[in-house]
Amino acid sequence: MKRKILWLMSMAALCLVLYTIVASRLASGTNIIFGGEDGAFIRTDSANYNVTPTPAPEPTVDIWPKLTTADFEDNTYLQIVNNNNLLSSAYEPDVSKIARTRYMMFSTEYMPYLDAFLDGIEEAGFEYFIGGAYRSYSYQSHVFNSKASQIAVGMGITDYLDPRYQEAADQAKTITAFPGASEHQLGLAVDILDRNRSRLVYSDMNQELFAWLDAHCAEYGFIKRYPTRKLLLTGWDEPWHYRYVGVEAATFIMEQGICFEEFYAHYFPDFEY
Repeated sequence: MKRKILWLMSMAALCLVLYTIVASRLASGTNIIFGGEDGAFIRTDSANYNVTPTPAPEPTVDIWPKLTTADFEDNTYLQIVNNNNLLSSAYEPDVSKIARTRYMMFSTEYMPYLDAFLDGIEEAGFEYFIGGAYRSYSYQSHVFNSKASQIAVGMGITDYLDPRYQEAADQAKTITAFPGASEHQLGLAVDILDRNRSRLVYSDMNQELFAWLDAHCAEYGFIKRYPTRKLLLTGWDEPWHYRYVGVEAATFIMEQGICFEEFYAHYFPDFEY
């Protein structure tokens, strides 16, 4: 009995010694960078040298399309249009009727890309409707002024010379594009809708159709121009609006999940949006 007690006491003392050694080695452990990135490390007590954590190196390969400012200036399809970059009232592109519509127009030069895009939609088995395409400056002026007048009447303003009319005009700018600020005047944009288009509620439309459009539009040179998640950058929430920018730019924009403003700002660092 005494021998058993003595043996138990010896084992307890040995365990205490081992615990002290392990705790000491853990306390003196070193964080070793593994793979060269912050937070990606292993903990070890086998190193007896100092290691200073360093961030991962910056990418050395420029993945952006090799475009110059001249490319943007010389190619209409790379032109940015918004409230700060207005088209002239005299700007009238060469447009032709879209074959699948009664009266919608699109750039004659880039019509083959739109035709191929629409062919692809049909071959994928989807039904669609072109709800908007080219709009002239005068037409956009009519749409905008009508909306501003409607808002003004709701505010009790009946004279457009009333100083408060500007408030109505400012509100109208958040609903419809100001004349010269619409991409539709370029003749390079189309609104692609489905049979549930009457209320323009995106969530009510065929999401499989839009999933296909987003996955394949770049193949034909188009981008989803105003996605909901980019509202604060573009100023518009129109997920049915597709714009031609060329296959190279479109592929990069859609693959990277950026909007045209972000793409444009890369080449024009002083651009504000």
